[in-house]
Amino acid sequence: MILDFFVPGVPVPKGSAKAFVVKGKNGGKPRAIVTQDNGDKQKPWASSITYTALQEMRFEKPVAGPMRLSLYFTMPRLKSHFGTGKKVNVLRDDAPCWHVSKPDLDKLVRCVKDALTSIVWNDDSQVCEMPNIVKQYGDSPGVRITVETI
Repeated sequence: MILDFFVPGVPVPKGSAKAFVVKGKNGGKPRAIVTQDNGDKQKPWASSITYTALQEMRFEKPVAGPMRLSLYFTMPRLKSHFGTGKKVNVLRDDAPCWHVSKPDLDKLVRCVKDALTSIVWNDDSQVCEMPNIVKQYGDSPGVRITVETI
């Protein structure tokens, strides 16, 4: 099986899990609370990935076995990458190719892997190989996702 599809939109990271302990009421046992710090922005992006993957899978069951995952994240260019005046739509010669600022690549990957769980594979631990993981600037923000059985 090979899936290859593009999800348009500005890639959003999974966010960091934050844990804290809450005391129980009336002397009850303390309990741990775990929250994600980026849920509001991440949910629509993850939903777009899930929806597109469902269409690509044609609503088949998730695949069992080892998988190979490649991700090409395209981040939107900044205004400073373009000229001014008459050249406002012309990319400057010194505009960078690589996106070296936040969001972190590993958090972007985690968001995609979680969004594909139960759709493409049963558990993201099935991803045994990730040969191409790229984050760069481009004209069409989004992520190209390629999944193959090994």
